Amino acid sequence: MRRLKFKTVIIPILLICTVVGGVAYFTIVNKIKKENALQVIQLNQQKADEKRANDKRVADEKAIADEKAIADAKAKADAKAKADAKAIEDDRAKQAADLSAQEVVEKRVYIKMHEMINSKIVAADGLKYGMQNITPNVCDEILKIIKANNYTDKDTLTSYLNSWKKNDFSKGVEQHNYIWNKLGGGEGKAISLK
Repeated sequence: MRRLKFKTVIIPILLICTVVGGVAYFTIVNKIKKENALQVIQLNQQKADEKRANDKRVADEKAIADEKAIADAKAKADAKAKADAKAIEDDRAKQAADLSAQEVVEKRVYIKMHEMINSKIVAADGLKYGMQNITPNVCDEILKIIKANNYTDKDTLTSYLNSWKKNDFSKGVEQHNYIWNKLGGGEGKAISLK
């Protein structure tokens, strides 16, 4: 009976210990598994957060670089526009200076020719401003200037000088008054040849 008592008491105790041990074992194992799973989740969350932070940093850097590139491109475009505007302004100024220089040269040609033909005419009021002898050399010098420039009356002036080189002053009054008008008229209008 003792054996029976032993079996009846010990076996249930062993069974209870086994069940309690098994439950404890499974509880501990489950707890460890949950902790490991939680750590894995936390690690994955941390990696995801780091990736998002890195992606945001890269996006911010790209945005800053894009803004800088746009600002640089705008600055270059502005600089080019300023340079182009300056080049146009310089070109206009040069053209104006060239035109002004051409007008000065043209006016000097008229003055020189006026002084030359003054030596061959009689003025209505007796006033003549400047006189110069007409020589073939002087005529040739003026012809070179006229040929080098684009005067609107290039052909007229050339014909005058060519006739003067031949000592033909038969149309001197008309020639004088044409040149005189180009210089603004006023006093000294020709009425006849000397």
